[in-house]
Amino acid sequence: MNRRQALAALGTSALPSVTGCANLEAELGMRSNTLAAVTLVNRIADPFKVSLEVLRDGTLVHQESYQLDPGSGRGQAQYTINEWKENPNARRWTVRAKIPEIEWREATIDADRGSKTDCYTVYVVTAEWTETPLQILLGDCESDNRKQ
Repeated sequence: MNRRQALAALGTSALPSVTGCANLEAELGMRSNTLAAVTLVNRIADPFKVSLEVLRDGTLVHQESYQLDPGSGRGQAQYTINEWKENPNARRWTVRAKIPEIEWREATIDADRGSKTDCYTVYVVTAEWTETPLQILLGDCESDNRKQ
């Protein structure tokens, strides 16, 4: 259903608080975001075991533990996971990761929060940060494609 069909079906007076196409799509649940891949990177000189879960709209689509080789300060991608590539779009993606020393950390990509449909790559990175040795970072697909 496109925007015009939705407006015709609901009537414009039924949506007085909704302004603009992006808000309309969010209100109607028409917007989704793309998760291109999750990449695991180790920037610490020690090996790490990382547990990873990926949920699409609340449904678990990936669950695995990975043994990351010792890394370097620059960090090299050791695993790139995208087994959902046949169906990469969802209203909500959640990426959860943990290492043995810490609790689960997560990042959520929510189509209702953005201003448009976006594409993301998620990086799960171990490094010697003060707060925690594990971070989940969001990147956009456009910057990833320019690097290749």
